[in-house]
Amino acid sequence: MPRKKIAERYKSICELIKQNPSISAQQLSVALSVSDRTIERDLAKLQEIGTLIREGSDNGGRWLITK
Repeated sequence: MPRKKIAERYKSICELIKQNPSISAQQLSVALSVSDRTIERDLAKLQEIGTLIREGSDNGGRWLITK
């Protein structure tokens, strides 16, 4: 997949999280029309590079954008 498309998806993920910090991975995958696995990979990468932090539990937590 082209890096530009991945970067655009990362940006879209961050925008959706800004609008709703409690959004689930499944809700993100539906909103962006990609698989759950793709969103899980993207969220893991965004956490790895320090852009996102997950606060709280998997079910009741929320996302924090650090960058």
